[in-house]
Amino acid sequence: MAVSRRTLEIATAATLGVFASAVIAGSLQLDTGWGTTGPQAGYVPLRLGGLLLVVSLLILLQSVRTAIPGSFATREEFGRSFSLLWPTLVMVVAMPWLGIYLTAAVYLAFMAHRHGGQGWARAAALGIVTTVLFFLVFEFWFGVSLAKGPIENWLGF
Repeated sequence: MAVSRRTLEIATAATLGVFASAVIAGSLQLDTGWGTTGPQAGYVPLRLGGLLLVVSLLILLQSVRTAIPGSFATREEFGRSFSLLWPTLVMVVAMPWLGIYLTAAVYLAFMAHRHGGQGWARAAALGIVTTVLFFLVFEFWFGVSLAKGPIENWLGF
């Protein structure tokens, strides 16, 4: 079953429109004007939400008016896209429990092995070295502590 490009563009326009409406609704709960010290809290989000809504309507109008033949992607192309999406979703779901550093190391090692063609030893080394570098940059250079899980806490990070 192939999804037509037109159907996907309409769905994208609708999704963007819903997101834009949520941004607008949220900003309307704040002051959206210009105060004595500058823009108030809802000023920028309201305008950005409005722009996003206009863009979503333009995408919708273009996709309804213009017939684009063919499918958006083949089954094989969708399969490749999902082979990148699933590990990313697993990492995001695991992050609150395992922390960002451990999940990032495992994610990078898996992706280097699966999509980079690296052996497990080299992929693991790549994941660990990259994550240690990120740890040093964020924790020491920037002074920003990222979310840590029980293993990082146990190791004293």
